[in-house]
Amino acid sequence: MCVRRSRYLGSAVVAAAPGYPDIASALVRNDYDEVIRGVREAVTTDGVAALSDAVIQEWLGRRYRNIFLTECGDDASALRAAKVPMPIQLIDRRSSRELVAARFLKGVNRQESQALLPDAKEPKLNGSTLLFVPGLMTGLLPVMAFQSVWGRIEKRFGVRILGAEVHPVRSCADNTADIKLAIEKGRGFDADSQHIPAKEAKKPKDVVMLGYDKGAADALTFLVDNPNLRSRVKAFVGWAGIFGGSYIADDIYSRLDANPSTSSPLSGPIGKMLRQIVPVVQADRVTTRLEQYDVNAAIGDITTGVRTQYLADHVDEINEMGIPTFTVEGVTSLREVPYYQAMGVLQLNSYDKNNDMLITVGQARLPVAHSTRLASFRGHHWDLAYDPFPWFTRMGSLNVDHKFARYPAMAALLILLAEIGLMN
Repeated sequence: MCVRRSRYLGSAVVAAAPGYPDIASALVRNDYDEVIRGVREAVTTDGVAALSDAVIQEWLGRRYRNIFLTECGDDASALRAAKVPMPIQLIDRRSSRELVAARFLKGVNRQESQALLPDAKEPKLNGSTLLFVPGLMTGLLPVMAFQSVWGRIEKRFGVRILGAEVHPVRSCADNTADIKLAIEKGRGFDADSQHIPAKEAKKPKDVVMLGYDKGAADALTFLVDNPNLRSRVKAFVGWAGIFGGSYIADDIYSRLDANPSTSSPLSGPIGKMLRQIVPVVQADRVTTRLEQYDVNAAIGDITTGVRTQYLADHVDEINEMGIPTFTVEGVTSLREVPYYQAMGVLQLNSYDKNNDMLITVGQARLPVAHSTRLASFRGHHWDLAYDPFPWFTRMGSLNVDHKFARYPAMAALLILLAEIGLMN
């Protein structure tokens, strides 16, 4: 079998003829039922080899976006957000799929949005667990990530949602302990974002791991450090994950005090700086695990230098761990972000105008051959994960209503993973 493989950023990519000619041929014939069967068989046989093939990668992105558009068509809030106000004398003749694609997806043309692919089967995932690893400052923002999504996902598909109770502000290496508690003992939080008492915790079976923001770096560090547990992870998803670091983090880290006060985790100059960048941080929520707060380590671990070096140092382990990997990213603009994040967007625009206000699209991708990019979503970094912020925490910003179609996006992900045999 001829497979497209790569090493790390900047290294040569050895490309060859498609390793799955039957799938390529079925795509030419528009025989999508055969494509779906062939891809599932390829992933079941060798998921990493299949996801290293350019033809299969392109199909999986297309298939995911198609399912996402279908899911949005059944979601009233997504359709409302996609509607564009028109002058009274004009009529928008675009279909709902075109409107949704234009609102929520970048780089999707009319032909793709209107493509008639086979309807995806509704999976029943009663034996599966989605292990969610949240990001930096989780629990310190006005809402929890996917707070209104997880319960609906759990109810619809029967899948178990288990959140790793990672510390909001400490290093990636330290947070692997929290992820280990989740995967080995079922400790963490449930679909309602509530802490699971130790006596009620149940060890999950195999999991699909999804990391958001710094949580993706935490999860990758866990997988590198725990080779004995990798077989328990059937797929790994980076959701606007900080794999390549953040130029915003570089700037913050350069201004941190090398010897911060330990009297209070978010007090003094550090707290003032963080609130200047993220005014909605709620420091009064800092009531537990106080001794574990390490702002310098948490921010330092998502700087571009540290993350780039980490990937370079561990490229062989990441390539060889045998876990099919997927990523999604956000793309926004200056007029779509909270006003207090505007300087961040301007800063990132000097590197890449395709950014989500905290990271560029390149930094959200894992640079190994078997990592498949599923979508570039139109939305900023918080929009992709958080419900609308309560009115009293909005600081006068109109761009924290977070209208991105999070539920359709997550539902489409589970449907796709089930279709290719990675969840059942």
